[in-house]
Amino acid sequence: MGSIIFYAVVFYIIYWIFSKFNAQNGVNSEFKRQLSQDEAKFLVALLAKVAKGDGRVNELEAELISQTLSNMAYKTGVSRELLKDIYNTEKQNISDTYELAREYATKFHLDTQTAIARLTFFLNLAYIDGEFNSGERAVINDIARGFGISQMLLNSVIFRFEAFYSQRQKSYQNSKNQSFTTKKDPYAVLEISKDASFGEIKRKYRELVKKYHPDILMGQGESEDVIEKSTKKLQEINEAYEKIKNERGEK
Repeated sequence: MGSIIFYAVVFYIIYWIFSKFNAQNGVNSEFKRQLSQDEAKFLVALLAKVAKGDGRVNELEAELISQTLSNMAYKTGVSRELLKDIYNTEKQNISDTYELAREYATKFHLDTQTAIARLTFFLNLAYIDGEFNSGERAVINDIARGFGISQMLLNSVIFRFEAFYSQRQKSYQNSKNQSFTTKKDPYAVLEISKDASFGEIKRKYRELVKKYHPDILMGQGESEDVIEKSTKKLQEINEAYEKIKNERGEK
C-alpha cells in the first residue's frame, strides 16, 4: 500500500509540473517572478554548469542565456555585468555542480515542485540544440541530487520532458516542411532596405531568427499561441531570406 501511495504522489507531482509546463506557466515564468539577489546568483551559476555540460554553447543557447541574464538583472537589481561574470567563472568548472545545487536548495528551502520547475528550465536549455547528451545528463543528475530529487522522479521528469519536446519539434518541423509562399516583399519581411549589402541582410536575418525562434520563446515561457504565431513568422522569414539569396546568387 505504501509503495502505491508513493507512486501516486510522484505521478501527481509530474502531472502538476507538466500541466504548468504545457500552459507555459512553470518553466521560465519561475524566473519572471521576484527573485532575491542571492538566488539569482545561484541560478546563473547553475545555468553556466548546464550550458557547458556538452562542452559547447550554440547560437540559440547563447541567445536564451543572454535574455535570461537580462531578465534576472532587471528583476533583481543585480547588474547584468556581475551576473555575466558569475556565469563566465562558473562555466569553467562543472565538477562542483552537486555541491552548488545542494547549497542552493538548502539556503532557499526548495520544495519539490519548485525544484522540478527549476530543473525543467535547465532541461530546456540542455535540449535547445536538439539533443541531450551524456555530459548534459550528468550535470542535470548532479543538480537533481543536490535538489533532493530521487532518480526515479528525475527519470519521470526527463521522460515527460522528452515527449513534450519531441512533439514540439515535430510541430515545428512540419510547419517548416509545409508549402508556404508569401506574396510580401522579402525585403519588407526582413525589415531591411533593398540597397543593403548581403552581409547586412544576413545579420538582420539572424537577428530575426533569434527573435522568433520557437525554442527560444519556449525557454522564455511564452504561451503556445505566441509560439505558434512566431513559428509561422519564422517560416516567412526563412522563405524571404532564401528568395533574396537566390536573387543575388548567394549560397
